Amino acid sequence: MSITTKTSDTSPDTVERHVAFKFCLNPTKAQLRALARDGGASRATYNMLVGYNADVMRNCNEYWGKRREEGASDDEIKAELKTLAKEDPRYKILGYMAYGKVLTAEGARHRACAKVIEEGAPVEEVWGADERSKEPWLHTINRRVLVSGTQSADKALKNFFDSRTGKRAGGKMGAPKFKSRAENSDSFTIPAPDTMGGYGTAYLRGEPAYKHAKETMKRRGEKGNPVISDYRHVRLAHLGTMRIHGNTRRMMRTIRNGGVIKSFTVSQVADRWYVSFLIETTVPAPKPTRKQKNAGAVGVDLGVKYMAALSDTNAPKRFSPDSGVNFTHETSPTVENPRWLKRTEKRITKLQQKIARQVKGSNRRKVTVRKLAKTHHLVALRRETGLHQLTKNLTTRYALIGIEDLNVTGMTASASGTIENPGKNVAQKAGLNRAVLDVSFGAFRTQLEYKASWYGSAVQVIDRYYPSSQTCSNCGKRPDAKLTLSDRVYKCEHCHTEIDRDLNAAINIRREAERLHAEA
Repeated sequence: MSITTKTSDTSPDTVERHVAFKFCLNPTKAQLRALARDGGASRATYNMLVGYNADVMRNCNEYWGKRREEGASDDEIKAELKTLAKEDPRYKILGYMAYGKVLTAEGARHRACAKVIEEGAPVEEVWGADERSKEPWLHTINRRVLVSGTQSADKALKNFFDSRTGKRAGGKMGAPKFKSRAENSDSFTIPAPDTMGGYGTAYLRGEPAYKHAKETMKRRGEKGNPVISDYRHVRLAHLGTMRIHGNTRRMMRTIRNGGVIKSFTVSQVADRWYVSFLIETTVPAPKPTRKQKNAGAVGVDLGVKYMAALSDTNAPKRFSPDSGVNFTHETSPTVENPRWLKRTEKRITKLQQKIARQVKGSNRRKVTVRKLAKTHHLVALRRETGLHQLTKNLTTRYALIGIEDLNVTGMTASASGTIENPGKNVAQKAGLNRAVLDVSFGAFRTQLEYKASWYGSAVQVIDRYYPSSQTCSNCGKRPDAKLTLSDRVYKCEHCHTEIDRDLNAAINIRREAERLHAEA
């Protein structure tokens, strides 16, 4: 189970919080087929909307190029395309709501074809060979699943346009691509009906467990509708009741305290299926504890040699032995880098080599691909767990946490160069990029920020150009020659201080965070 949150102030004493509880499903064979069916349908509608808008953008680009050759200005072409979009659907980008009409018509076609096939007409004559499946299927899928796929496509397209116009931070995104069936990463989101949740949620008529539960209640002389009576099952709207790994006690405690389920998301990762419930609740505004106030501020310098270097030399004593955070030494405030990916690198390489030798489309290759996906998923789970342990300990033990605004995209840029100007040390840079991505700086910051809102601490982000590694933490002066990545010990030319490079940076980050926080 994992929890994420988004808070917004509703009053000075309370905050509105959106919490997500994630569980691993243990479905039956019939339920597994239903999950695969709905996940595939959501992926298909995603591809349908992506393909539709891709054709529209292609038409617009062709028109743009044609009119530019004729000497028209960009403003004139924009005005013409805006007019064309109102008159001709070939030039109009559709969102998920507008595409609903197209989806309805397609569903009606599927229903009509299915009816003709049921009456005895040959499938080959009714359903073309170039269709997505052997028989019509769209009318058999819950509409909310289909809409979920189009909503995802609409969001992907919006992010693409926002990145192109500068409304979205980060590098420019490419246009949305089709989702592949082989990725095993299908997902769909269903808004909350009344019959959804965990312990105490009513069964529905027609479910396999309904009849048994009803008979049990009859024998006991109880009246009413049967409900889920344990913490090992959840109800998922049209999918029915499913068993889970773990239990729902924490989620049900949140619901009993006034939480309301807003939606649930079913997702597939490798060979596992997960469900995530989004719950809206109101809780008292968190305030820093006495322990956090006494500890004060801490600077965190993320890196590769160490997962994190903390400015607090007493950090190993503040962290409990069962915290899950391993320091490099009992007196050193540097957190050991677990190197989750490197631990399984040999196994991943062997599986990749095995896939390369197997025949495409064969069953054995499919099995190996699933094993590789499972291995990557386990690495991701270990990484997520490690980050959760570190971020929780930081937000519960310090009142202020200072971190750098790292440019991960720039840090992990390729050094391959071009054919005319080939890069240097390409293999070494590729290894460094893998190590940086393995630490997952972005996920660390995300977890740190939302957990700080839970536990009453604050996160201060330092400007990415702040010279934390190039400045002496003792005298505040900078060396004449710039330090390189190979310089692991900072030696000050002015005060002759010798200190670990990352620890020196962490101390500077803490001071800058305190200064910025005081000015805010």
